[in-house]
Amino acid sequence: MSRALVSVVLLAVLSACPPTSTTPCDTDTDCPEGRCRLGGCGPICLDDTECGSRQVCAGGACAPRPECTQATDCAEGFACTEGRCQCGSDAACAANQSCREGRCVTAAACTSAADCPAGQRCEVVQGVCQAPCAQATDCAPGVDPRVASLLYVCRGGDCLRQCLNDQLCGAGFVCEAGTCVRAGCTTQADCPSGQYCTSATAGRCLEYQTCDSTAECGPNTECRAFTPAACPPGFDCETKICQELPRCLLDTECSATAYCRDSHCQPGAACTDSSACASGFTCVASRCVPGGCRGHADCAPGEACTDGACRPAPTVGNIVSIALSPRVLTLVVGDTAQLSLVAFTLDGASFPLSEASFSPLDASGAVTVSSSGLVTAVSSGTVRVQARPVGSVVTPQEASLTVLPALESGRRIIVVDAASRRSLAGVEVLGCDAPSASGPCPAPVTVTTDMFGVALFPSFTGTTASFSAASGEFRADGRPRYDRVSVVSTPARDVLLPLGENPVHGAAGFNAGISFNEVHSSGELSLGVSVLSAGDPTAVDLSNLFGETFLVPLPGLTQRVPAPGGLVAYASLGLAGNTEIKTRSYGLGQAGRRTAVAFAGKLPLARATSLRPTDLLAYTGAMDYSLQAFTSITHLPYVPDETDLDGDGLCSDTTRCVGSEDLPDYGRFTGLTHRPRREQLRRTEVVIPNLPSGLDTAVVAAVELSPEAGLMPLGLASQTAGAAQPDGTRPVPPVLLRSGAPYGGAEVGTPGVWVLATSAASGASVSGSIVRAPSLPTRVSVPAFLPVPTAAYTPASRTLTPSPASWSTLAGAGAGLARVTLTGAQGRHVVFFALEASGGAVRVPDSPAGAGADPAGQPGVSLEVAALRLSSGISAEGLLDAPGVNLLQFPGVLDAYSRSRPQ
Repeated sequence: MSRALVSVVLLAVLSACPPTSTTPCDTDTDCPEGRCRLGGCGPICLDDTECGSRQVCAGGACAPRPECTQATDCAEGFACTEGRCQCGSDAACAANQSCREGRCVTAAACTSAADCPAGQRCEVVQGVCQAPCAQATDCAPGVDPRVASLLYVCRGGDCLRQCLNDQLCGAGFVCEAGTCVRAGCTTQADCPSGQYCTSATAGRCLEYQTCDSTAECGPNTECRAFTPAACPPGFDCETKICQELPRCLLDTECSATAYCRDSHCQPGAACTDSSACASGFTCVASRCVPGGCRGHADCAPGEACTDGACRPAPTVGNIVSIALSPRVLTLVVGDTAQLSLVAFTLDGASFPLSEASFSPLDASGAVTVSSSGLVTAVSSGTVRVQARPVGSVVTPQEASLTVLPALESGRRIIVVDAASRRSLAGVEVLGCDAPSASGPCPAPVTVTTDMFGVALFPSFTGTTASFSAASGEFRADGRPRYDRVSVVSTPARDVLLPLGENPVHGAAGFNAGISFNEVHSSGELSLGVSVLSAGDPTAVDLSNLFGETFLVPLPGLTQRVPAPGGLVAYASLGLAGNTEIKTRSYGLGQAGRRTAVAFAGKLPLARATSLRPTDLLAYTGAMDYSLQAFTSITHLPYVPDETDLDGDGLCSDTTRCVGSEDLPDYGRFTGLTHRPRREQLRRTEVVIPNLPSGLDTAVVAAVELSPEAGLMPLGLASQTAGAAQPDGTRPVPPVLLRSGAPYGGAEVGTPGVWVLATSAASGASVSGSIVRAPSLPTRVSVPAFLPVPTAAYTPASRTLTPSPASWSTLAGAGAGLARVTLTGAQGRHVVFFALEASGGAVRVPDSPAGAGADPAGQPGVSLEVAALRLSSGISAEGLLDAPGVNLLQFPGVLDAYSRSRPQ
């Protein structure tokens, strides 16, 4: 062993030896103030390693490690004294602390500026003294400025905590005018005479009115005593006072006998039928609810159900304007059609006239028109029919009629514009007599429609024939203006084909403002939505019912959230005022003469945050509504988005936005202004069958069905289905649907209920059902939904191959007409044919040249398949025929449908 090493070992041993005067010991317990070291009591520690990580060895004992050794070890405003960082003044401490004997201690909570040092203000919710603020961000230093602006508002140098309700303020505070203030009481003794304290933790002094019956109380209140659990502090719980009714949005949030109106649960009565209800009430879902007429059939002769009440016809002198529907008709000799005339009075009320003066002009004798507006086609020609109330000097309205001769032989195709219903001249129609089931037409014949939209095929004598119509008209953007439309192997001899506007890179719609000034509900969040009636209900799903998706900013924050284009939203955030979220409704629809419908209301923001996306549909039942009938909607090509209207970061100005995109031409769409102010007082219990496999959400609407306007939703609700059954279907609870009464010309339609089964995640597959009645029923049991059709398409051979099992099931469920839509990059091809249970392959007819290429033969074409069940007595052949009911009356004879978009 080296000398150096021996020296180290000896030093270590010696340092471990106890002083010679120490007390002998065997264990540490023999050393009350130290440790037993080599048989003698020694110090607790000899160096820092014998102490904890946060201690040091000082004088043989372990002591806390000092906070500092020099001033730089301490924060600004603190000095190092005897190893401890000590404050020098209050300024070195946090806002809610004071410097006492070198330590920052929590100060007593302030209640006013008098409790704070000179020049400081009191933020009362936290009880913190702080410097006067200049802006909201000064009230929460170190917090994200966007969040600070939501939490606080700076007023007169004071930081005021913003709030929407008392719960956001905490115990001892209440929310008044959007900011938190100290509660005014904890017991009734704190309140003036005639008032009580609402809570012992955050109470308000409220006036109360004693009562013996509810008749002594005001609207939305009732006479009752407090329950023991809800009795205010210090109040006599046996005293009956006028208390606010429970708040609600929907009827189902109330007790079994109550109903929701004015955002409150109104007391009601149980019932089994309307005879058990008071006058003006009707029995719906076992509860008495406000009644009123539900269709013209409910009214006495000479009266009509308009705006929810049976009313007599106005006097001639009170009529200031009229509206006639439809305005364009194509008839075949022997046909009849109904013209409807609505009168408007000076106060804006409407009334459908059952009698009027109808005068045929131009081709005398082509038609006769009864005083009720029933047109009978007598001989061919074009004629105008002038209409006005009998004895009135109001400006008359006119309808344009084309009467075609009855077809004697061969076949005839009549082509019209689906939106305007006017005849389309110059359209090429390719016909095939006795077509092959699998190959191209052996002897195609092409005929161009004349000025009446007619293409004649006099030599066609086969049992069936196929036809395909294509317009040569282009839009301004170079795409085809119209769809191509075909019928496959039809026995119908006189076929009417409406050509719809080409939806590829084009759309019809509106832009609307919605007023909230007259709605009956209240709350911090104002929501409104507008929609159009649908000439083709089968094209409607959740993805287009309320328009395209817009990305809108949340109040005070920069992130954006998706919202329907048809939505309008404002938020009232305390002193921040009315915050615009989305100020204009940009909706989509179908071109034509439509009814525009708007719903609007207010609800508490706290309630809105708990709503799921589909709950918004149910909430529309708590909104007020407005209607604008006879609204002309046009179809326009897409245009470059110049301002990033939809908020997705893309627009045609690449200096502002990430990339370029096109949008519907909202700026040129029909502009509307809605003032919803009518309550939805009609209620209908809707019993829904199981949803087909793959579908999980039911959308329910009360509707009016008009030959011209189509399906008009007057009230909406939604219901999520339950778990899938062994067969894949999903049960749905009954829906208590609220809806508005038609007025303003919409009351010329037929009442009904429309139910759409869909998927909340995808609208690729839907199944819908329509129930009609002379009056809107109080209870509707919806028939079973049609299953979703299954098929595949091969563009090279233009062949649709249905699934035999799917087609057999659909035919067994009553579906008799099929529609296939083939969409390419430039246009669409729509094909109609009879749905056969055998499910054999169907070849899409060859198409004439027309405008652009036929998408049916293009690779990558997308497929949509629809199965349609028509009303009793209406066959596929009958609907395709021009005489009688035809494709222009489609919504009025459609009972059920299902649709899929196979991948």
